[in-house]
Parts: sequence; C-alpha cells; structure tokens
Amino acid sequence: MDLFPVALRRLGEKGLSLVLFDPPESSGGSTPFVAPDRVRAKSFADLLRNENIDGIIPSRGGYGAIRLLGTLSEELADIPRIPALTGFSDATNLHAFLWSRFRAVTFHGPHLRGLNDSEGTFEDFWDVLSGRRGKGCPLTLGETNVVRSGQASGPLVGGNLETLAHLAGTPWLTPSKDSILLLEDIDEPLYAIDRALWQLKHAGFLEGVQAVILGPFSGRTPRDDDPAENVVDLLLPLLPAGTPVLISNRPGHDLPMATWPLGIPVRLDLSRRDPPSLTLLETPF
Repeated sequence: MDLFPVALRRLGEKGLSLVLFDPPESSGGSTPFVAPDRVRAKSFADLLRNENIDGIIPSRGGYGAIRLLGTLSEELADIPRIPALTGFSDATNLHAFLWSRFRAVTFHGPHLRGLNDSEGTFEDFWDVLSGRRGKGCPLTLGETNVVRSGQASGPLVGGNLETLAHLAGTPWLTPSKDSILLLEDIDEPLYAIDRALWQLKHAGFLEGVQAVILGPFSGRTPRDDDPAENVVDLLLPLLPAGTPVLISNRPGHDLPMATWPLGIPVRLDLSRRDPPSLTLLETPF
C-alpha cells in the first residue's frame, strides 16, 4: 500500500477510516495471487457482510476475480446491505456477480492507483461516492463523439469488454436488455475485440440494449489482419439500426477517469446540436 500514499492521504482527508486488507493466508508463491482462491473469496464475502464497512476499493486490477465467483455464490445466500464497491477492468467480474445475484448498485471507477495519480479522477470519484451527485445530476463524459444520435434510458451496465465476454455462458452475465451498455478495454487487438463482441452477440447479451457507450480502447497496435478500421465499425453491424452510440474518453483505463454507478437508471441524450449528456434518474444511495 506504500505505492499509493496520495490516494490514502486524500481518502483520509475526507474523514474516512481506512482499513488496508489482505487475506490472512499466503498462496506460498505457487500462484500470482496473495492467497488461494477459496480464501480470497471468503475474505471478500466477509467484507461484503461486514456492517462496519461502507466501501471497498481494490488496490489494482489485472486478473483473477473470475476464479472467486463460484465460492462467492456458495458464501453469499443473502446480504442485507452491499458496501459501495468501486473498480474497473478485472473488477467487472465482481460488478456482474453482484448485479446478477442482488441487483446491487456498484461503481465503475478507479482503483487506488487511479486515485493516487490524477486529481481529476479523485474529485469525480468523491463527487459520486459522497452522494453529491444524485437524481438529475450529470455523469462526467469528458471528450465525446456522437456516433449515432438519439435518446435512451435504462440501468447502466457493463464494463470491461473481454471480462464480460469471458462471463458468457455463466450465471453471472445478466442480459443487458433495456439497459445502457458501457464497453471499454485496453491492449486488445481489433480481432480480439471483434471476437469478444461476437461472443456477447451470440450469447444474447446485446439483445434489446437501448444504447451503447464506448469508453477508451487504448493500447491497440495496428495489425495487417485487422478486421476493421476501429471498434465502432465492429460494433455497429451487431446493433439494431438506430441504436444510439457514444464514444467517451472517461470511463476506462485512461486517466483522468470518471466514476459511474452501475445498476442505476440513467438517461443518455445524444444530439447533433447539443453536447451529449448522461443523467442519473435515481440517486445511487
């Protein structure tokens, strides 16, 4: 945790009591994880059940959360209250699990690393997590490009594209019908993005989606065998004609990064004349 002194200081200055948590049992170096999967899952379940904990922020992303979902299903028959879980990338597994099981509102936002690096990221995070941004308030979109204009409403769902695609066929990928779908990724070539989009299409996940917001797909290296010029060209043929589509530079791996509540109804207004807006239709808390 010494890697994130600015983030910890900022959180402490907001009056939060911080608990730095690692599972008690080491994995012994045989895997890249701090403890065996069942230990990590039980520890995360304990955090969710702890009524003294109001929020959970991973220190980083990467890989490994999908290994916890089976044990979490066994551990969590019911939860009276879910702490505010913030994260992105690999944490998409946890967002999807908590939405499918409990219709829990969670937050697509930075890990500690992001709160450490960017003032804009922290301010946006705190505006949302402190409850300052409630019903009728806009979410941060940053730089945008309207691909298809229109208006749509529904719960905001989604997250990291590859992670969602790997959840296809599991109990934890809930269809996005009537929802506003967020997709973003990093370091994935266009053929892999195409494959992931088609996997979601074949799984029925894109059926009935009301609108799509594409976050950054950064870190891509062009290849001679790219199936299209960009992500938009891959996505549009998979959506019904007229589905509103927006590109935003804020909900993804790049900094500064926005914090958006998942599971909350929002309204997306995309006009060719006026700036795009994404408005909360309910308060996250």
